[in-house]
Amino acid sequence: SVETIDADDPFFSQDVNETTANVGAGLYLYQPNRWYLSASMPNILNGTHLDKDGRKIGSETEHLFAAAGYVFDLSENFKLKPHALMKFAFDAPISYDVNLNLFMYDVVEIGAGYRLDDSFSGMVNFMVSPSMRIGYAYDAIQSELNVVTDASHEIFINFDIDLPKKVSRSPRYF
Repeated sequence: SVETIDADDPFFSQDVNETTANVGAGLYLYQPNRWYLSASMPNILNGTHLDKDGRKIGSETEHLFAAAGYVFDLSENFKLKPHALMKFAFDAPISYDVNLNLFMYDVVEIGAGYRLDDSFSGMVNFMVSPSMRIGYAYDAIQSELNVVTDASHEIFINFDIDLPKKVSRSPRYF
């Protein structure tokens, strides 16, 4: 049972049970430990959700994502990776993320990022074993979303599971 704030909320006044198909595709090109290019469209089909009276209560639209990154050798122990991400929903403005990460001795990674008209971010992570990294990220929100929150904190653990048979091997820096 769901309790609603507004007992007359039309979105909870009926039992909706429907299935909407979707198709996605993507392309990922890379040279291991050097560069990558990617493009994907996870929502190729538009979906419209109607209530029992035929009124539109929700929709899904096409999204396009494109990303690129390159690893520069600053020295034997220091590498710099600029990378960018473009996000585009066909009914919304384009959004860009630009990031810069510094790898030190392949053990420590620090990075900074900017999301156009939205936020600044920073992160640090440490390789604690060849298959595990632990890190922290901070996001300072500059857009109108800061009414709800002005920042976010994230603690993360990355695992690289070494399976005996792999279809593809992920590049080290991506």
